[in-house]
Amino acid sequence: MKNFTYLQISIGVLLFVLLVSSNAYAQPCSVILSSTDSLICAGDSITLNALANGEGMQLQASNTAGNNHRGNMFDIVATNAVTILSFDASPMGNTTIEIYYKTGTWNGFANTPSAWTFIGSAPVAYTGGFSPVAVDVNITIPAGETYAFYVTSSVQGGVALNYSNGTNVGNVYSSDANITFLEGGGMEYPFTMGTGAVYQPRVWNGMIHYTLADQPGTVITWGTGETTTSIPAAPSMTTEYTVSASIPGCATTLHDTLDVVVSIPVVEITSTASTVCAGTEVLLYGTGAETYAWDNGITDSVAFLADTTVTYSVIGTDSVGCTGTDLFTLTVNQNPDVFAGPDFNVCEGNSATLAGQGATSYVWNNNITDNVAFEPENTATYIVIGTDDNGCSKEDTVTITVSALPIVSAGPDVDLCKGEEYTLSGTGAETYAWNHSVTDGMPFTPQATGIYTVTGTDTNGCTATDEMKITVHTVMASIFSSGPVLSAGTLVDMTAQWVNCFDMSPVSGETGASFEAQHTGSYAVIITDNVYGCSDTSNCIQVDFVGIDELQQDATLSVYPVPTNSTVTITSTDAPIERTELIDLLGKVLETTEPHAAQTTFDLSTYPSNIFFVRVYRGDQMTLMRVIKD
Repeated sequence: MKNFTYLQISIGVLLFVLLVSSNAYAQPCSVILSSTDSLICAGDSITLNALANGEGMQLQASNTAGNNHRGNMFDIVATNAVTILSFDASPMGNTTIEIYYKTGTWNGFANTPSAWTFIGSAPVAYTGGFSPVAVDVNITIPAGETYAFYVTSSVQGGVALNYSNGTNVGNVYSSDANITFLEGGGMEYPFTMGTGAVYQPRVWNGMIHYTLADQPGTVITWGTGETTTSIPAAPSMTTEYTVSASIPGCATTLHDTLDVVVSIPVVEITSTASTVCAGTEVLLYGTGAETYAWDNGITDSVAFLADTTVTYSVIGTDSVGCTGTDLFTLTVNQNPDVFAGPDFNVCEGNSATLAGQGATSYVWNNNITDNVAFEPENTATYIVIGTDDNGCSKEDTVTITVSALPIVSAGPDVDLCKGEEYTLSGTGAETYAWNHSVTDGMPFTPQATGIYTVTGTDTNGCTATDEMKITVHTVMASIFSSGPVLSAGTLVDMTAQWVNCFDMSPVSGETGASFEAQHTGSYAVIITDNVYGCSDTSNCIQVDFVGIDELQQDATLSVYPVPTNSTVTITSTDAPIERTELIDLLGKVLETTEPHAAQTTFDLSTYPSNIFFVRVYRGDQMTLMRVIKD
């Protein structure tokens, strides 16, 4: 509904929707649900009500004046179901009027503010007679029910409203075929000003504007086919609901729509590591929700020291109160008992060898390589970090008295994209020799992440070493399709740009992890690492809107049996299979193999029945095949 706002009152999941309209005497017919979407959690249900209102009507209370005070309380009885739209009042000057209501009679509740619901307030200009009150009331009174209203000037001891002396509280003062107006009482603002004084009987001076609600003969039709005024809704995904109404006396069929938005939080645990060594600082945080509650004393996004292997669980709650859970096992390995050896002395120019014990590999400070002879620089304490097969480490120290050596630097660690050139240049000596066949000062292209060590020799022939790390970042862009929807899988800290393979021009506005093609053509995606700026372009996928199967067909590649309830086999009669990936419908890679052979398998027995995809890499060729687990 585009031309109205609404007031919504919830009882359980039942929605009572009240139409807001202007103060015009003749109100248009209407059928309404609500003007904004409703939010529910997956698995919850909601009841949608449609309210049909006929043409606007009005009933006049007294206009004889004769007495006045700040405000009145009075009852309206509905013969037929009506929606009270607004009031015209009779102020004695410019003022601001407030309006309240309650179900049932006002009598006995004049001194109970908590029994009343505030509707609104607005300034009213004095006109010498009835003045429209710019407060949209919009309260629906069911047939046969009594509702009370409190209309009052909102300045204590200020401008009063006209009313007339009555004959008896509850007497009928005026009525028509639909509503009856009863005599009530007058009082000071607000709610008898704490004195308890109610002047009665008093007849409120004003005009009541209303419409018939759900009048006989009205035909309600929902987009789902139901013809009742309310329907239950339990959508599994965001769904638009429509309703129409044919109302006696209204010229046209009326319509309204709303969306029921289903919140399905997909909560996942992210960790700075999955396997760590004892004493390592670890940070766990949840994604996919707003707030997270952890077990084992963990606070979301707050680092802690891990000592033992533990499985952690988190409950994530989104902005509408819907929840999801995830589990994560953090494996903790104990550190080795490392020994650097006893302290010893060497003469200036003599060599020394440091060899750690108790671990598998060792890293020394002061540019020392474990178990390799070197010429120490001067008296110093050397620290060794010993690392075992699990990657856990511990340190120990040894002191050597030595002569000075050159201070050699390999330079800072760097991050490169795959295929990018870099030049290593040592400092602190005269000549430099690098590992990995690198020539000092000459550009080269690192193929993989690695540690680069330089040995520098000074003019005296003394040598020292240093190391730096080159991290090579690789981006692999690949896509799979389901009809016209192409997916690049889950992107973390990466940006996508979908392109038309005809001329590799970007598809305007398509930068998400998935893309739904609108036209027949061949499409690819360029994935860019947001941290390091590395990028890669995927294979092209042909999308044809004339019914062609999106999955590649290749007579040299087969997958069987399909469907399966356990093992599925992939066989190539052409090139060897270098790598395979098992992918779910969300594009998440579940398993990989690197057989470098003509055949490989996946065991699906632990997975639920569903549709999966197998992505097969042979040389520079990638093929996507469908697998069904029954």
